[in-house]
Amino acid sequence: MKNSLTLILLLLCGCNQPPKHAEKEKQEQEYTCPMHAQVVQKQPGACPICGMDLVLRAGNDAHSAHGALPDSLAAILKPTDERVLSAIETVQPQQGGRPDQSVQNGLINYSGATLATLSARVSGRIERLYVRYNFQSVSKGQKIMDIYSPELVNAQQELLFLKNNQEPALMESARARLRFLGVSQRQIETILKTGKTQQTLSIYSPYSGYVSTYAGTAAGSAAPATGSTRIMPEGAGSAGGMGTMESSPSASPDPLPAAPANAPFSLREGQYVRAGQQLFSLINSNKVWAEFYVSSASLASFKKGSMLQIQSASEADKKTSARLSLVQPYYKEGTNYALLKASIENKGNHWKIGELIKVQLSSNTQYGTWLPRTALVQAGRRYIVFLKKDGAFVPAYVQVKSLSDQWVNIGNSLSPAQEVAGNAWFLVDSESFIKVKQPSTL
Repeated sequence: MKNSLTLILLLLCGCNQPPKHAEKEKQEQEYTCPMHAQVVQKQPGACPICGMDLVLRAGNDAHSAHGALPDSLAAILKPTDERVLSAIETVQPQQGGRPDQSVQNGLINYSGATLATLSARVSGRIERLYVRYNFQSVSKGQKIMDIYSPELVNAQQELLFLKNNQEPALMESARARLRFLGVSQRQIETILKTGKTQQTLSIYSPYSGYVSTYAGTAAGSAAPATGSTRIMPEGAGSAGGMGTMESSPSASPDPLPAAPANAPFSLREGQYVRAGQQLFSLINSNKVWAEFYVSSASLASFKKGSMLQIQSASEADKKTSARLSLVQPYYKEGTNYALLKASIENKGNHWKIGELIKVQLSSNTQYGTWLPRTALVQAGRRYIVFLKKDGAFVPAYVQVKSLSDQWVNIGNSLSPAQEVAGNAWFLVDSESFIKVKQPSTL
């Protein structure tokens, strides 16, 4: 009887205590975000990433004591900015040569070989000026000014005195002196015919061209252009772009050479000039330069005498061919680059000074390791591809060496056996960043 009573009391005490396994399940309950499995909390709340309400995490009994995921889920539940699951088509880097289709931006400029300087042969005062502004067209033999010079008046009086005294030998010396002072043969004959000195004499241009203050191209004097970005070879200053994905490196030459700028004309009527003073320059546009910059990394492809294809940036059907005439090296802000020039015949003024052009090598082959343009994603000044690894895609950095149509030379960034996503943009989450652990050395 006593034993039965003891057993009944023990049963009653056991019924009043909650099951230990139920308390353990309550303590092990965890809440997670339906969209971000890496977010796990002990209490209900909102996801710190997307703001969605946390839900009770299912399958707690399948977890270990430390809450670890099974091996099958651990391979899948990775941050989307580090690893992407996809069945997208892959490509492999291709080694070999491709035509160099990179385009350099440049402009048409005056050729220094056609520059002529007009200087005053006598001292005097400008009485009448017929050239009034820079870039005014002047023809050979055109009157440019009327000048009063005591030296010219004395030379005329000497000629007439020798004529009246019938000194033919000395007269020839007087004629030569007037010619050296810039007086034309026709003006000399008029003086001898009239027998009178002219107080002002007209000065005529001995050359044809345009009035200019041209002083040559100054490297680095052009203002940097702003605007679109584009993929370009590393270290290149003006290489051709890859569609809408372009980016200019920080250390590069200015995008275009400097074009001559219009400046106020320095001569005025009533101004005194001295013998030997430079009045202005005349420059002829029958022969012009096609000028463009090239970085030191791309300079090896451009040799003196190389054939270039030159096209107007505004008129697609305006083209010509020319050989590279001059390679002029420059150094600026720690960057080596070169100003390249090609001479173009321009008899009919087909090419205008300052006109923007695109320059391309006629035939050149680049060798390297190539990927399609679509396989690269731009991240600032660096470029990323998605490598296939363990059934998923992980991002890695690559270098861009050169371009050819729809292909990009990545140099030794990847092994030719490495599989890469054919369309990198398809794998980019618009609401997250690409997280690359370290630059690729594959």
